[in-house]
Amino acid sequence: MNSTQNHGAHSPSGQASLMEHEYDGIREYDNPTPGWWHALFLASVFFSICYTAWYHVSPLSSSIWDKWRASEVEEFARIFGEFGDLEPDTPTLIKMMNDERMMAVAQGIFQGNCAACHAKDGGGINGVNLTDDHYKTVKSLPDIFNVITRGAANGAMPAWENMISKNERVILASYVASLRGTKPGAARPAEGEVIPAWPIE
Repeated sequence: MNSTQNHGAHSPSGQASLMEHEYDGIREYDNPTPGWWHALFLASVFFSICYTAWYHVSPLSSSIWDKWRASEVEEFARIFGEFGDLEPDTPTLIKMMNDERMMAVAQGIFQGNCAACHAKDGGGINGVNLTDDHYKTVKSLPDIFNVITRGAANGAMPAWENMISKNERVILASYVASLRGTKPGAARPAEGEVIPAWPIE
C-alpha cells in the first residue's frame, strides 16, 4: 500500500495524518476522539459519583422501595376503620402479626420512628436488639405495647403515647414481636433474660 510509506502525510481531502505505528502493513489515520465525547464521558463519571454517594451512602436518600412503602403505608392506613379500636391484648396482637396488610403499615411506622435506634432490621444501634430471645422489660406480648406506650430505661426508650395513636402502637407492638427470630445484618449483643416463645394462636 503506497499510502503507508508517507509518514505524517495528509490526504487531499484534509484528513488527519497517518499514525507512526504499523501492523501487518496496515496503518491508520490519527483521528482523535472529539471533545464533546470526552465531555460526555467526564460528565457520566461525575454523575455516577454523585449518584453512588446519594443513593448508596447518604442516610438522607430514599430508594424506590422506600417510596413505594410510603405510598403503601398511606393506602393501608385507610383500612384501620374496619378493625375499630384495637386492644393491646395477646389475641389481638397475634391477629395483627398474621395480618399482612397491618404488618406493612406497622413496618412503615417502625422505619419512621424506631429504626434510628433499633436499626431498620431490628438488630439495634444504640437501642436494644429486637431479634433475639432476650428481653429486659418484656415478659409477654402486651408488655411490648406497654414499653412503646410508656417508655423504659429511664427515658432511654421514649414514651410514644402522645406521638402515635393507640391503634398504631398496637400494630407496632405486633411488628416488633414479629422481628423475634429474624436475622439482622448486624446485631447488638443480647441483653436481659430469655423469655418463652410467643403464643402461636
